[in-house]
Amino acid sequence: MEFNDYFVTIPLLKTDRLTLRSFCSDDIDTYLGIIHDPQVQQFLGGGVNLFNKEPHISNWLNNINGRLLKTKTVITWCVELTKENKVIGRIDLGGFAKKSMAEISYYLSPEYWGMGFATEAVKEVTHFGFDALRLHRIQALVMSENTPSIKVLKKAGFSEEGILKKYLIGKEFHDTVMLAAIREQNLNYALGTTIGIQPFKNAPPSG
Repeated sequence: MEFNDYFVTIPLLKTDRLTLRSFCSDDIDTYLGIIHDPQVQQFLGGGVNLFNKEPHISNWLNNINGRLLKTKTVITWCVELTKENKVIGRIDLGGFAKKSMAEISYYLSPEYWGMGFATEAVKEVTHFGFDALRLHRIQALVMSENTPSIKVLKKAGFSEEGILKKYLIGKEFHDTVMLAAIREQNLNYALGTTIGIQPFKNAPPSG
């Protein structure tokens, strides 16, 4: 499959404990509870729209599953705890540049912090970015005070590159850490295994 083929529908990704899939209307109540949580909002810089009613809900679903996907702006996954069929967060891969670079972002319900779920999701999306989309670089921007998220990225194989002073995060300016993973460095992006580049295990069948 080619780069463009992965923007027809949200790719379904699975890890040992998580299912990364498209959002649907049944997820909204749980998702709204997550994004309205002050512990989540503190590191988003006011950049996530706190909608809570129609038509904003339908417009958001149509955007992430339709327009933003088809224009190759961003792929937005719902993070679901597979055994419980429970939505626990969101992860995005977007800002694609020349089919070679992208930026990853994510947030989970505080109820599931510190359990390795964020690292698991980041590794899988990074794996997808390198193997399926054949990206060369995936980067992340994190507020310098958000040490748990920095640790997540480093566990997922990202390296700290520097600090951007008073960088715009959402609608606010913060000292921001730039981290990145480079495909050519045989990133440790497979879950729990250090390997080189291998065929993407969750690529959908062609045709």
